[in-house]
Amino acid sequence: MQFQGNLKTIMSLLVLILMSGCGYVQDQSATLKLDKDWTLQPYGEWSDDGQLIKPDVYSSKNELTCDVPTTVFAAMVKDGKFKDPFFSENLEKVPREWFNNKWRYTKAFDIPENLLGTYSRLCFGGINYSADVFLNGKQIASADTLKGAFQRFEIDVTGKLKKKGNRLQVDVYPPQPGDFTVGFVDWTPKVPDKNMGLWRGVKLRFNGPVSIEHPFVESKVNTANDSEAALTIETQVVNHSGMKLEATVEAQIGDVTVKKKVALKPFEKRMVVWTPKEYPALNFKNAKLWWPVTMGDPNLYTLNVSSKVDNQISDKLSQEFGIREVTSYINEAGSRAYKINGRDLQIRGGGWADDLLLREKKDNLKAQVEYTKLMNLNTIRLEGFWGESDELYKLCDENGILIMVGWSCEWEWENYVGKKCDEFGGVQTPEEIKLVSNSLDDQVLWLRNHPSIFVWVLGSDMLPRPALEKTYLKNLEVSDPTRPTLSACSVRTSEVTGPTAVKMNGPYDYVSPNYWYIDSVNGGAFGFNTETGPGPQIPPIETLKRMFPADKLWPVNEIWNYHCGRGEFHNIDTYLKALNHRYGEAKNIDDFEMKAQMANYEAIRPMFEAFAVNKANAGGVIQWMLNAPWPKLYWQLYDYYLTPNGAFFGTQNALKPLNIIYNYGNHGIYISNDYRHGFKDLTAEVKVLDLQSKVVLDKKVPFSVDEYTSKELLSLPEMRGTTPVYFADLRIVSPEGKEIAHSFYWLSQKKDVPDFKNTKWYVTPIKEYADFTALTELPKVKVEKTETVEQHGDQTWVKVTLKNPSDKLAFFIGLKAKTSESHEMILPVFWNDNYISLLPGEERELTVKMNTKDLNSEQPVIEMKGYNTL
Repeated sequence: MQFQGNLKTIMSLLVLILMSGCGYVQDQSATLKLDKDWTLQPYGEWSDDGQLIKPDVYSSKNELTCDVPTTVFAAMVKDGKFKDPFFSENLEKVPREWFNNKWRYTKAFDIPENLLGTYSRLCFGGINYSADVFLNGKQIASADTLKGAFQRFEIDVTGKLKKKGNRLQVDVYPPQPGDFTVGFVDWTPKVPDKNMGLWRGVKLRFNGPVSIEHPFVESKVNTANDSEAALTIETQVVNHSGMKLEATVEAQIGDVTVKKKVALKPFEKRMVVWTPKEYPALNFKNAKLWWPVTMGDPNLYTLNVSSKVDNQISDKLSQEFGIREVTSYINEAGSRAYKINGRDLQIRGGGWADDLLLREKKDNLKAQVEYTKLMNLNTIRLEGFWGESDELYKLCDENGILIMVGWSCEWEWENYVGKKCDEFGGVQTPEEIKLVSNSLDDQVLWLRNHPSIFVWVLGSDMLPRPALEKTYLKNLEVSDPTRPTLSACSVRTSEVTGPTAVKMNGPYDYVSPNYWYIDSVNGGAFGFNTETGPGPQIPPIETLKRMFPADKLWPVNEIWNYHCGRGEFHNIDTYLKALNHRYGEAKNIDDFEMKAQMANYEAIRPMFEAFAVNKANAGGVIQWMLNAPWPKLYWQLYDYYLTPNGAFFGTQNALKPLNIIYNYGNHGIYISNDYRHGFKDLTAEVKVLDLQSKVVLDKKVPFSVDEYTSKELLSLPEMRGTTPVYFADLRIVSPEGKEIAHSFYWLSQKKDVPDFKNTKWYVTPIKEYADFTALTELPKVKVEKTETVEQHGDQTWVKVTLKNPSDKLAFFIGLKAKTSESHEMILPVFWNDNYISLLPGEERELTVKMNTKDLNSEQPVIEMKGYNTL
């Protein structure tokens, strides 16, 4: 061991001498991404039908080229080995035998001459699941230590790199039963390769003798004054040399700069901290705080940290951050709740999963975050630490979207983790506790500067084992004492941290709209519901045609079932039963699409509205799910191809920051205000129409409303004696007569009756269904449509004017943006509203925005279809 220490010292001296001898004056800090032009080979040679031809060889026959990060299967798909694995049941036809053994990633690369004399590290962002690593023919790491999908690894390669012709070889082993890997639980089919591979990036990091590691800014906000905050800056510095050194460490935010001189022993790691008490300039008097949507602007700052040795830059890092403070508490109703910068905020979000093959595209992520914001959601819940990069977190920072991030339930159930589990899941032994706690610490150190992240979730369905939870918390005291933790997303009481004060009591399948208001035991609008929703959300017909062969498009069949969830969610039978009872059986696929979008809209809106009405008591609600990791029928507000469905627009309308809401439970009309300011002298206009568009109720109610509150204005009387189906048109009007908010409901004389006595963990059945079949009696109307196309930078906007010149209601009008020649859906697409209804004589303008590049040099056209339009 003494010899090894002396060798490190000798190498450090040689590096310093080399740098000095070369007259080294360049910046020593650099990062080289190893992302392009890798080769990938399986261990074993295989035939196209999955038969092993030659064992114990790395196959040149099956070699392909790829970029990193990528999983093995994703690289094969991109290379054309498998045709559209997401269509029909193609995924099941992929031979699993290809992925039972290791695969070799190989990369040749050169090093810029100016970096040869620096200290260098090979960095792996994520390996699934373990790997042997070789550099220039010599092994530098082995799979017995380089393992764990969520660990981040650095390997010292100082002195081992050449200017030309370096060769990096990474032999990746697939996860085995019992490994704590990436997973999609019961949301999707199993991935053939179990997502094995270099699923996060690989890079070389270069620096001088003293490096900067994990800079962090802690904010303490003066909640009585939104412009005052005290900042504490910290960073770790590391002496990579075998010599005693003095380094000057500097941190800079805007025009504020603080410095410290640090004496470092050989190979020493030291934490450098600047406090506002020691450095008064860190007491910001005009701070621009980071706020979530509806609460303010998501202001961001940049922290620059550098180290100098002998007045020469040794290392430097830049990191964006936001000034904001998050607190968690249990309110008087017993619900977990959160404050941002001292202000209450109800969490309203959707559950996220990455692409099934873990492929990340920046434009796709950008569109999804824009969708989230457009729907008036303020949160994305990641059940798992998703992302091959931190791009999603950056986008949420920039857009004011909160992120609820932490471990998924993949490791808590035997059929997913692949080992025996108890009441604390599968993480059991001291070795497993160490691996998983180190994994969390690596994720926290990587992501902790993102202001969008407001909580670390330590368990999903189950609590962490007490020994594991204590280890988590001990590590977090050092790595991030600024955020609350949540020990589980279900109703649990931890012996370490007490009650979770959240719930995970379903439903996950279809329930009637009134469920959310009248259920008082399970998923209703009380408490903080961390994952719930009305089950399937059927995509529009254009997506269905991309999912299913023409002969399997209609009626619903076994291929449809394959694109559902798993377990209890392997079909849409519960949804179909409700659809058929409430709206009548669909005659064909077009009729089904219309009724499905109505059902999607009608089912999701009251869930979010009920929680908004009860915001004083209910801490939050997370729709299960927000997005789709592959083309599916369950749990999505928009589909894999970024096509919004009816639930998208139901959510958008439910969560308008100032809104007027019909309560399906007590038939009251409520005002909900999410803004940090109140409104005065507004008017609520309430109209009820029957099937023939006769106005049977017309009221105007003046009101004012305080900031962040909800209140009941009036109660709708029972509509006995009118038609079986009737309509409620609710509007908020400003003192100047301008419409501020608008909600439209279709209601049935016959009410849904949930069967609460037979509730299961995932659904409450319905004893009696509402009856909307009389909608077929709606008179046909012709709606006039005009379009105006405008260019706004790299976007094309279409303003669509819809006019109903008749004396009858035009009901549930859906609009789709398509290209003029190929008639393809334009995606992503950003509507300010959709699936609207027009009162007799009403005219309304809608705006849709799209990226001009997505038009493929064609013009946009708007396709219109309403329930009773000609």
